[in-house]
Amino acid sequence: MVGRKTEKTLLKRSIGNVQETMRKMQHEAIETQSVKINQMLQGHYAYYGMAGNLRYLTKVYKAAVFCWRRTLSRRSQRSYVTWEEFHRLRSLFPLRRIFIPYNRVKTYAML
Repeated sequence: MVGRKTEKTLLKRSIGNVQETMRKMQHEAIETQSVKINQMLQGHYAYYGMAGNLRYLTKVYKAAVFCWRRTLSRRSQRSYVTWEEFHRLRSLFPLRRIFIPYNRVKTYAML
C-alpha cells in the first residue's frame, strides 16, 4: 500500500486556520462553536482523508481540541477551564473524530 501524507506547510496552514477561526468565534455559544469546529474538521477529513495520512489528521484534531480549550479559557478574566470541566463539555458537545472501519481500509489504499 502506498500512502500519502499532508505537506508540512499545508498542515501548519490548516492548524493556523483552526486557531484563527477559534479566535473569531471566542464569544459565541459553546454549542455554536462545536458545530463550526465539527464543520471545519469534517471538511479537513474529507479533503485530506486517505490511506497513510491518519497521523496528520490526528494532529489537526488534537490541535483543534487544544485550541478550543484555550479559547474557552480566555473568555473570562477571573478563571480558566480545567481539563475536567473541558472533558465534561466535550461529552455534551463532542467533536468529530476520523473513523475508518477496518474492513474499508483496503478501499482507501492508493496504488
